[in-house]
Amino acid sequence: MPHIVIEYAAVLRQQLDIGELVSKVHKGAIASGLFNPDAVKTRAYACDDYLLGQGDANDFIHIRMSIMPGRSDSQKQQLTQSVWQAMSALAADVSCVSVEVAELHQPSYLKQEH
Repeated sequence: MPHIVIEYAAVLRQQLDIGELVSKVHKGAIASGLFNPDAVKTRAYACDDYLLGQGDANDFIHIRMSIMPGRSDSQKQQLTQSVWQAMSALAADVSCVSVEVAELHQPSYLKQEH
């Protein structure tokens, strides 16, 4: 844990190295010191169809980090800041960048490993 999902405007493929973005976010989560590095999972998905506000912004990055319950607000802020610091320079020209931490519903979460 955590599961990190990066959603981004597909047009950003032309100006950003998405693999580098994934790497920076992944390393930022590890650098937070809150997780076993082997447990961090990061992936990115391009969005071809989206609307942003009144149309003033034309691109975005949204990072959602899903974690198990039990972390304090301070630890969640630490995670957000660590990821932000790791990737913000890369995304400096993106119209809208957001990062969130969400808690999974532990009773309904199922994980199977082989």
